[in-house]
Amino acid sequence: MLSKPLGVSLRFCEPDAKFFFVAFWARYGAEAPKPCSLKQLAEELRLSAQAVSKAVAQLVEMAVLRVVTQPEGKGRPKCAYSVSKSVQVELREVEERELIHLDLIEQVLGGERIRAIWPGWTGDPQVASEPRARLQGEKRVAPVRTGQLSLANRLLLMILLSRADPFGIVRGLSSKEICLLTGMDGAALKQRLRRLTELGFIRRQIPGVASPIFTEKLKSIYLLNLNHLQLSPDRDVVCTAVHQGFDDPAIDCKFMPSVRFDRDSFLKRLEHLTPVSVLRLLRRAPNHVFDQLEFFICDCVSGFLSRCWVEADPVTWRKKVRGVDVTVKERVVAFFRVPMFDPKGKPVLDHDEIVDFFQRLMFDLADEFVRRFSQLLTVSFAEARYILVPTHMPIGHQCIALLILRSAGSDIANHWTITKGIGEPVVTCVSREVDIPLELREKSGLLTSARAAE
Repeated sequence: MLSKPLGVSLRFCEPDAKFFFVAFWARYGAEAPKPCSLKQLAEELRLSAQAVSKAVAQLVEMAVLRVVTQPEGKGRPKCAYSVSKSVQVELREVEERELIHLDLIEQVLGGERIRAIWPGWTGDPQVASEPRARLQGEKRVAPVRTGQLSLANRLLLMILLSRADPFGIVRGLSSKEICLLTGMDGAALKQRLRRLTELGFIRRQIPGVASPIFTEKLKSIYLLNLNHLQLSPDRDVVCTAVHQGFDDPAIDCKFMPSVRFDRDSFLKRLEHLTPVSVLRLLRRAPNHVFDQLEFFICDCVSGFLSRCWVEADPVTWRKKVRGVDVTVKERVVAFFRVPMFDPKGKPVLDHDEIVDFFQRLMFDLADEFVRRFSQLLTVSFAEARYILVPTHMPIGHQCIALLILRSAGSDIANHWTITKGIGEPVVTCVSREVDIPLELREKSGLLTSARAAE
């Protein structure tokens, strides 16, 4: 019932009015069952009377809502509220979507006070924080001001949740489409996405990019934090596993962070390890291109491991699996535009060398995850559904993370941290993701630091 009002575009409708419209439709459908006052309407929808009054006035002016006054003796007259016939027709034409996270959407919609709490707050939050003021000297301090998530931010969060997969990943949704669905302009959308990222509702946002490197324009990608205390106050939705490795001093100089570092070295005429053809292809690539590449690589490796990681022992896995499978190879070939050009002078680059490089990089990353997460013996990765969390480019892979769906029949989402130094790995299990140290969540890509979100 919620997918249609969330998916309809009400032109020139402000976000708060769209939020009211979704709340009205979710509770009543096309028509309120009986006449009521604005105050009663606000109480039933759990919204402020001021917000309801303003939204009703705008929706009536837009011919979205019909309000018929019905006097009843003394006092202010009550009104009958209904959605206009034309908008009902529009709603019937909206594609019905399966809402995987319906319970979370209902929590955001019906929660009277969705608080704006920062990701490091673990108690029952009575106040909200200002993310830019998290540090006092070297210590993290409690939030300092009261606050609630605005209706516009709640609407945006519901739109994203309605398009999220079981892990909380939203893809294929352009900024233009989000603006149409929320009534925001581009500047407001950017600011609100940054706010939701600062507060930890969005783990990470990877901006879309139109680049001659790829076969098509890449849309923005959003990784939502389904385990946020204000979305799932009673229990977490997905499991997480975070590995912090101290046994490889060169780990931060591998994979895509290494490619980006080598590209910058190449432009400065310094030494590099990445093939020149790859660096020439990425000569003028903005940072978003590297972020998109990192996500694409993690996505390919996630699928590859789900098909091939059947051995618990990493040594046995390496003996049986010597390279990526056909599915990964086909995805890599289809991802890059052909022919490949160096943007400087437009010479054609060695296509096979570039494709082979990224295929080897994906296999090396898969091998790294198998080596490190094989130390987590409580999870059967041959049976589990999981994805790799893309790392932040400037940070590297000392801390890496997986999102793991709860096993069938399990009501509890467990969270593990593995710390590996010179000796045996130390595995710790906690019941809520928020109990994992904030620094680990930021370094592993489970969250974006406040500074990086700005």
